[in-house]
Amino acid sequence: MAPAPLPSFDGRVAVVTGGGSGIGRALALAFAREGAHVVVADVDEAGMAETCRGITGQGGQALAIPTDVSHRGQVQTLAD
Repeated sequence: MAPAPLPSFDGRVAVVTGGGSGIGRALALAFAREGAHVVVADVDEAGMAETCRGITGQGGQALAIPTDVSHRGQVQTLAD
């Protein structure tokens, strides 16, 4: 059985923590396919760059912001 399609995210911003690999990467790519501008946050800068290349390679927009969600200040920077 195929998964249910995501709603349209045209013009919206999706912030994906853990977006450098695994489920986070898959979600970031899915949001981009549905039209979202994606902010990819992770501690793995190489992984974030790869995810962003995947998004821009399919015509989407992505921004990588190095973030360790266990540090309150970094999460605040991400939110700002």
